[in-house]
Amino acid sequence: MYKRCISLLLAITLPLAAQAGPAPLQLGDDDFPSLAAFPDVPQLTVFSTGPLDFPTSCKQIRIARPEEIAPRWRPYISKLSLDRCQTDTVGTDAVRETSYTASARIHPGQVTLHGLPVTETRELLAEMYANRSLVLAVPLEKALAVLRPVTERNCAPVAHNNSGIATDCRMERDDEGGWSITIGELNSTIRLSQNPDDATSTLYTIGGGD
Repeated sequence: MYKRCISLLLAITLPLAAQAGPAPLQLGDDDFPSLAAFPDVPQLTVFSTGPLDFPTSCKQIRIARPEEIAPRWRPYISKLSLDRCQTDTVGTDAVRETSYTASARIHPGQVTLHGLPVTETRELLAEMYANRSLVLAVPLEKALAVLRPVTERNCAPVAHNNSGIATDCRMERDDEGGWSITIGELNSTIRLSQNPDDATSTLYTIGGGD
């Protein structure tokens, strides 16, 4: 009878274990999936003027298929969207520049950044600049209290080993009401700001470029 009960228990619990979702994903400071695909671009390169480094039109950009997302991210994404793509004439040389914005919704409660819940990831890319963001489901004040000391602490060894980075490793308030810190060359920064789409959430953005 004892063995029969054990067998019945295994029969009940094993299917439940098989249906369990993945363990929560804990992100590092610069930890983003690539959300778009570029079939006609051999090797996507931002901050380069090579003719084959970045798409020259929106026809060369599409949202990534699920199987093209980094494997560690796949179980956590519920929806992928190519939200915007356009080609503009910029600068005094009238250079044509293509840029796009893509986003991915995250299954609730599955992804965190230093313990803060992540609900969405976004990317804005062009040939000479890149911004990648996480939407954190906490107000700016809470995000700042958690992430500011971590960001400043992580900045210090990088700045110490690279004299070309002009930074004092302090996250300071900017003119637009957010908080930012320089972390690398090409104006690379980490910025915390209130999400314009939802005042109860925060954008954590790493970006840089011209």
